[in-house]
Amino acid sequence: MSEGEVSAAEARRPVEARADPRYRRPITRLYELAVVLPLLVWLGSQIHADPGRFADVRLLLWVAAITVVDLMPVPTGVELRFSLSFPLQLAVALIYAPAVAGLVAFLGTSDRRELRRELPLMKALFIRAQIAVSVIAEGWLFHRIASLDSRWYVVGSSVMFVTALGYLTNVTLVGWYFHLQSRRPFLQLLREMHVGVFGEFVFSYMGLALFSVLVATSFVSVGLPSIAVFIAPLVFARQMFQRTHSLQVATEELADRQRENEYQALHDSLTDLPNRTLFLRALTEAAGRARATAGMLGVIIMDLDRFKEVNDTLGHHYGDLLLQEIGPRLSRVLRDEDLMARLGGDEFGVVLPDLPNPDVAVQVAQRLLEELEKPLSVEGLQLDVSASVGIAVFPIHSGDVETLLRRADVAMYAAKESGSGVYEVYDPSFERYSPHRLTLVGQVRPAIEAREFVLHYQPKVSLRDGRVAGMEALVRWQHPAHGLVAPDEFIPLVEQTVLLRPLTMYVLEEALRQWQEWMVAGVDTQVAVNLSARNLLDAQLPEQVAQVLSRFGAPASALVFELTESFMMSDLARSLGVLDGLDRVGVELSIDDFGTGYSSLSYLRRLPIDEIKIDRSFVTHMQDDPGDAMIVRATVELGRNLGLRVVAEGVETAKAWDQLRALGCDVAQGYFLSGPLPAGEATRWLAARAPDPASFAEEHPAAPDPESSRPSLRAI
Repeated sequence: MSEGEVSAAEARRPVEARADPRYRRPITRLYELAVVLPLLVWLGSQIHADPGRFADVRLLLWVAAITVVDLMPVPTGVELRFSLSFPLQLAVALIYAPAVAGLVAFLGTSDRRELRRELPLMKALFIRAQIAVSVIAEGWLFHRIASLDSRWYVVGSSVMFVTALGYLTNVTLVGWYFHLQSRRPFLQLLREMHVGVFGEFVFSYMGLALFSVLVATSFVSVGLPSIAVFIAPLVFARQMFQRTHSLQVATEELADRQRENEYQALHDSLTDLPNRTLFLRALTEAAGRARATAGMLGVIIMDLDRFKEVNDTLGHHYGDLLLQEIGPRLSRVLRDEDLMARLGGDEFGVVLPDLPNPDVAVQVAQRLLEELEKPLSVEGLQLDVSASVGIAVFPIHSGDVETLLRRADVAMYAAKESGSGVYEVYDPSFERYSPHRLTLVGQVRPAIEAREFVLHYQPKVSLRDGRVAGMEALVRWQHPAHGLVAPDEFIPLVEQTVLLRPLTMYVLEEALRQWQEWMVAGVDTQVAVNLSARNLLDAQLPEQVAQVLSRFGAPASALVFELTESFMMSDLARSLGVLDGLDRVGVELSIDDFGTGYSSLSYLRRLPIDEIKIDRSFVTHMQDDPGDAMIVRATVELGRNLGLRVVAEGVETAKAWDQLRALGCDVAQGYFLSGPLPAGEATRWLAARAPDPASFAEEHPAAPDPESSRPSLRAI
């Protein structure tokens, strides 16, 4: 096998295999043989030439001492193992001839992995051989420049020289082994072997060489008991090294923990994407560079459409898995320098630095939406996902980072209102999503808890006999700083958040609480509550409605839910399931603003609808516009033929009242009768209600409502 073929084969071998101590590359095995075989041949020749030198029984005690010390290695932070047997090996080199010292070192050198059978035979022999070669080099040099009988300073300096030679020999043999095994540069490996605390070990290691002189001279004069002289410093040195190593480990663990804490502080724990903090940091830095170079950058804010449906239908587990798939999917269309972050919930942000022109930001947004058009696979389920994307460009839309980000957010909300899966570039006309309104949305949850939302009630009166046919509940926000806030200031944004359900249930409970008070006062009337199209995607709604009705002791017939025709343009299949559930509960259902949406006769036959409400735009102008009058007449006849109750909104004059009554319309609602009233005023209105609504209106004309100029004052 050629060298090139070996490299290719090694590259394909798993990393785990290369980390196994039993794994060696073919060239490494050749290197082991090149070190071990010549040594064994040379030792064999020396034993054969003069066997008497190797017959000293005391050599076995040296072998045993080295073995025992080697089996208690000093822990280090590098792959190279470190043992305190070096002074014993050096003492043997100072006492005996190089061949004898080499044999003792070869036999005595040990490794715990040998006992556990974790090392192949040839690698174990190589470990022993490279130590033996170092000892032979030390002995050879020492016996040529000095002896144990030389003066103390000659012996001391000679020992330092031979120690350096033995250390360099050992490090060179080991370094080349790692070089051949890992293919990393030899000099780089040598530097890494001496990094940090291990470098300090080397100096201590060299200092211990002087103890070998004491052990060697004592052995010559006293004999075997002199080996015990080395026990005390050996134990002390090992404890010192262990404590030093423990300090190094603790320092490294602390550094790792700090790095991990910093990473977690800047990344989302669920998706592992950068979080809002890192997003803002990257945006600020990119804006600084763009400002310095007169360049441009783009900001994209993306919010997933109908993500709540995934959580409600499949559970939060699937929702989390879906969010985890978003990052890898969308990263395909981004440049290396772009940064995508999860800002919270199902909202993501993208920083696009160094834009050549604003069109690039639009192209990126288009590619992001195209990627989302492909179904995402989550545990075998194919999920369709879309998003609404807002774009703002620095410095065209703002030179301030905070304002730029807010305007990208404003554009995203504009895209969400335009429809699913679209993008919008910021335009000043979008500023109806003003900071004031966005701030209000953030205050909705505390306002619900503080019961700041109040209901106003607008009567509905029977055109046939003038009796009260019901009261429509309309939500207002009694804001502590802004006064009475109309619903069109906050409802459109609430509909796009998780706050829709709690606000809907709050309104429902307040309406039924007021119904309960009226019942106690002897007034039996229906209460109507408006629902959003997104409410009809909440599969839990029927069960929650039944629970609230039971809690207030209200029959289902006391409650009417009014739905705008727009719900037919949402997920009608899921909406039908919720509508059927509400029908089983027994509440009545009404289509509000009828005639302005997309209703069809087939839908009206399929849906469990009890009532249709003619939109005020037709009723208000039917006396002046023959077309509107025809629509009103046709709607009344349609409702009669389908068995539905017909309610006319926007009745503002007695003439309109009479005309609707002549057409056979069932119920009227409008300022001719009364505008929306606070709960207390609505109660007084009901108590004072005259039997004939026309005469009552003439005797008690309704005061102009400050909100009457609004096209629609809706609840939710």
